[in-house]
Order: sequence, then C-alpha cells, then structure tokens
Amino acid sequence: MKVLGVLIAVLFFVLAILSWTGTFQSALIFGHSAMHNYKHTILYAVLGVLALLWVRFQGSDATSSR
Repeated sequence: MKVLGVLIAVLFFVLAILSWTGTFQSALIFGHSAMHNYKHTILYAVLGVLALLWVRFQGSDATSSR
C-alpha cells in the first residue's frame, strides 16, 4: 500500500505542476472556460500531501527490524 500511496502522491504533484504552468487544462474536459484556475493547482497539491500522510501513517512492515 505504501508504493501505491507514493505513486498517487507523485501523480498529484505532477498534475499540480502541470496545472500551475497551464499545460494541463482539465477545465476544458468539464466544459468550463479555458481561464487559468489556481484552485485546481491547490487541490492537486493538497491531495498529494494527503497521499504522503497516508503513506506515513501506514503500519510498519512485518519484515522491518525494531
């Protein structure tokens, strides 16, 4: 589950960067105007941080030493 969480976090951070630079125009998919919207950038960054927190609070592996 930790690997999945890290992959999700990386995906959201990449989407945040692409949204911030204007490369990723997800607003066009949903039928909104093509105006640059920073709310999506903030949303993707927050979701990336939440995914990292999820990874951080996962239980320890059974093979790890104490």
